[in-house]
Parts: sequence; C-alpha cells; structure tokens
Amino acid sequence: MGSIISTVAFPAPELPKSFYENRLENRPDLVWLTTKKGEKIPACHIRARHPLPGPRFTIIYSHGNAEDIGVHLEFIEALAEASCCDVLSYEYVGYSLSKLAGASASEKACIRSIDAAYKYCTQNLRILPEHVILHGRSIGSGPTVDLASRVECRGVMLQSPIESGARVVFNTTVSYVGYPFDIFRNYEKVSKIKAPVAIMHGTADEVVPCDNGRALHKSLKMPFDPYW
Repeated sequence: MGSIISTVAFPAPELPKSFYENRLENRPDLVWLTTKKGEKIPACHIRARHPLPGPRFTIIYSHGNAEDIGVHLEFIEALAEASCCDVLSYEYVGYSLSKLAGASASEKACIRSIDAAYKYCTQNLRILPEHVILHGRSIGSGPTVDLASRVECRGVMLQSPIESGARVVFNTTVSYVGYPFDIFRNYEKVSKIKAPVAIMHGTADEVVPCDNGRALHKSLKMPFDPYW
C-alpha cells in the first residue's frame, strides 16, 4: 500500500533540462536553498510590485502534485500580484532540477524542503515569523501543515488539502489499517496549528474529494470561514 500511495503522491513531471534552462535558470529571482541533509533545491522569490502599507508579508508556497516550480511560474506571479505579498515558491527534493540531479521525492524530503524555505525566510532574510504566511495546495498541504504545527507564522492557507495520502487514495478505514504506510497525516496535525487557518476546496474536486477539506476544517483551533 505504501508504494501505491507514494506513486500517486509524487508524480513529478518528466521534463527535459532544457525546459528548466529556458523557464527557470535565467530568472533573476531564482535562489538555491539547502536542506539539512545538504540537498540543493531551487526556489523563486517573487517580490510584490505593489505591497500593502505596513508590514511586508511573504507567502511560502507549497505546490500540488503533478507539477513543479517550472510549471507554475505564471500562477505564483499572479499570486504575488493579487495578494500584494512577496511569494517564495520552493521546490521539493526529487522534483524539477533536483530530480534531474538524481534525487527522489518522499514525505521526509518534502518536509526538509519546506524547512529550508522557512529557514531562508526567517534566518537568512530575517523576516519575522509573524510576517510569514504558509500556503499549501493539494499534496503541498502536507509539508505546509507539518511546518505550521511546529513553528510560528501569521496564518495558513490550505487549497484542496488532503487528510492524508491513504485517505485520498483509499479511505479512512484503510488509513488506520495501513497506518505505518500512510503519508502526510494532516488529520493528526491541524489541531496543533496555533495560527489562523483558511481552507478552500472545490465541491466537485475529483482528485482530492472535498470531504478531505471539510474534515480538516472541523479540527482547526482558529478557522476562518471555509470557501467551498
């Protein structure tokens, strides 16, 4: 069961290096992050052109499955423009340039990746934790919830979040039977998040059923009204 969940959870795009050379490597906002295991991952740090008055906020964006940082550049640029916030979109170990370098994706690798992104913001750039917003989409809700349950941040946005890998692929019963093989058990961690959390989830979502978002919302300590 574990291999099935991992295969579904980490379908990294199969793209040639030339794609990333054209789309990513020449960007002036490209930065390289280093995980605690010494793995190098790319990230794009997009600065808001029209930041809001007062404190400057930074969104750490964790992308969904079947995409990578090179694929969603237009989205994160639009996110920075619409939110008037800076956006740091980091890559998971085992995706895009990291994958081409031979690395493999896993739950632990994703968590090391978001930890590196948070460290870059709060330690390298000295951004105050209360000026950091965490945004996770689909499988990206896994590392986002994990980090938010451990550190301080201003708020959390979960877009089409998963309860866990097994609960998306199978169901709740299977997630208990196969507990050791389950990944991103968000249902165990969301109640530990001290910051306000907003959840949006499409009711017709056929990849991550909306019941996942509804279940997580019930466990939040500081929920915003959901957007279904």
